[in-house]
Amino acid sequence: MQVSGEYTFDAPQELVWNALQDPGILGSVLPGGQGFEAVSDNEYTGVLSVKVGPVNGTFNGKITLSDVNPPTSYNIKVEGNGAQGYVQGHGGLTLTPQGDQTHMVYRGEAQVGGRIASVGQRLIDASAKSIIRQALEGLNAYLKVEVQKQALAEATPTVIVESDSPSAMDDVS
Repeated sequence: MQVSGEYTFDAPQELVWNALQDPGILGSVLPGGQGFEAVSDNEYTGVLSVKVGPVNGTFNGKITLSDVNPPTSYNIKVEGNGAQGYVQGHGGLTLTPQGDQTHMVYRGEAQVGGRIASVGQRLIDASAKSIIRQALEGLNAYLKVEVQKQALAEATPTVIVESDSPSAMDDVS
């Protein structure tokens, strides 16, 4: 199965890159994502619950990043196994800044086997595209909130009062 596409995030490149490196964020935006954690630099483990047609499955997976070029690109290798089958895949993504936005181009190839593969290629393709779309939209929603937080923090004035003389309140009697 081949997957490819592009997506534009409403956030600057550095913020998008950092979110893509955070297993907690990725686990929360990926439909069915549970318990993602970093086990070493550029290596993560996690659990993903997936429903493809009539087949439900929970997969324990490992994600390994390679050829990491911050904050622009990396290649990814995914391995997942569960009672319903397995998935193995590899691909990559590239981020390009576009003003206050970031454009992502991704591509990959995956192999699915076991009971989950019995539902048919068309259903697997549709499910994969749906999971990717939901994950990207979820990540963009998270990033929009982060951009708003940063804008608020920058817009909130900080008042620093320095004085060598007694307080003006001391003069009030």
